[in-house]
Amino acid sequence: MSCHFKYTKETNLSIPRTAENNNKIYYEVKIVIKDVEWSVLRRYREFYDFHEKLTHSEGHVIAKSLLPPKKILGNKNPEFVEQRRKLLEEYIQSLLGLFNDKLPRAFIEFLEFNKYDIVYLLQDLSHYFCEFGDSLLLTSKEYNLSSLELHCISERLCIPCPEADQKDKYDFSHVLDFCSQLDIVSVTPLHAHEATEGCYYNAVDVPIGKSNLIPKNLKFNMNAFRNIKELKFYGLSTENISDAYFLKTSLVKFYVHNTTIRQINQVLLCDSVHKDVPNASDCNVWDKLQHLDFTGNLITSLDESIKLASKVKTLILDKNRLKSIQCLSSLSNLETLSLAVNLISECLDWHLQLGNLKTLNLSQNRISTLSGLRKLYSLVNLDLSCNQIENLEEIDHIASLPLLENLKLTANPLAGSVDYRPRVLARFYDRAPEIILDNEHATGMDLDMALVLSALNKAKINVNSIS
Repeated sequence: MSCHFKYTKETNLSIPRTAENNNKIYYEVKIVIKDVEWSVLRRYREFYDFHEKLTHSEGHVIAKSLLPPKKILGNKNPEFVEQRRKLLEEYIQSLLGLFNDKLPRAFIEFLEFNKYDIVYLLQDLSHYFCEFGDSLLLTSKEYNLSSLELHCISERLCIPCPEADQKDKYDFSHVLDFCSQLDIVSVTPLHAHEATEGCYYNAVDVPIGKSNLIPKNLKFNMNAFRNIKELKFYGLSTENISDAYFLKTSLVKFYVHNTTIRQINQVLLCDSVHKDVPNASDCNVWDKLQHLDFTGNLITSLDESIKLASKVKTLILDKNRLKSIQCLSSLSNLETLSLAVNLISECLDWHLQLGNLKTLNLSQNRISTLSGLRKLYSLVNLDLSCNQIENLEEIDHIASLPLLENLKLTANPLAGSVDYRPRVLARFYDRAPEIILDNEHATGMDLDMALVLSALNKAKINVNSIS
């Protein structure tokens, strides 16, 4: 990450080329600070206005003659443009040598140091929080930060305080004070105004602005956020977190959406080099975590790291690549499990892992048989919509569940059959009036037909038992 204050001697400015757009000449200014670089396009008019600001500002004596003069006629002549490019390059290099590590605000904004440099980006953020922080916190204790902003905050905690940072409105303490009061933080590859949620996934590999900074390469810790209860990651892997110690003692809800993670340990052991649980210490346990949402990732299986969040009550794994479940027996507090839009075709003896489950969402999978759900005795809500259930007899496996109240079977082959509703309700016998099927209570007509069908079912069972 760029830090002119830290790498003053490794900061270089140049104007390597020009560009013409809409019959206007632009000069490309390239800024390099150690390994980080970015560029800005500026017209001569912008150089002129910038120079006027400098010459009228306090603190520096800048000669007006330092800037190459204007030229009214022939200013697009290739030879003249090339000569001016060289003179403008000498001009900005002279200013950099004059200012050294104490860059004036006009210089910072003209060359966009406030977009890519740790100190100056955070000065802008400090100024913003100084003016609007209190009103933002009164409205909501939730705030969105980009990976670049979080990286800057983490790195800024490790460097001495620049002199310019001591000015009231630019003081870094405004950022720290604001962050310490947040309850919910959302993290995105780009800032919220730079991308919609749908393109976060693609933005993680794309350079930020006109720089060579890549969001997925920016590591950060969460040490400035001592009180957050909810953390939301969109498009960015949690492995960007280099230190999650304080998160593990305070976080209640954790959301990770639209990333490339394939294993749970990439989240729960995000700051550990070794991802195997036997080597995990007590400092890896997520003490207060009750809600985990991993919607829209590439998770193919569940690993033993899930036991590090043993107090979880809600686990959402929608839109992944799961074919089965494992390692959930350690979640004795789990009440809600959502596995919608996965690749699950069967549920073999799930009661061995989900003993206390109340809500199960298996919609949009490939399930055709329900025998593996027959002993989920605490289940109240079951969503099986958009699967491949065709045989009415499969309902018998769940009809004996004593607490089941809400059942969804829409968009299964069975749901398109004649008298579907009363035939399904009939499998519940005396409990038919208690069942809400596909979000609808049974009508009187449904129950009358279900009563007849259930009586016929009983008679058929009795005949079969006698024979």
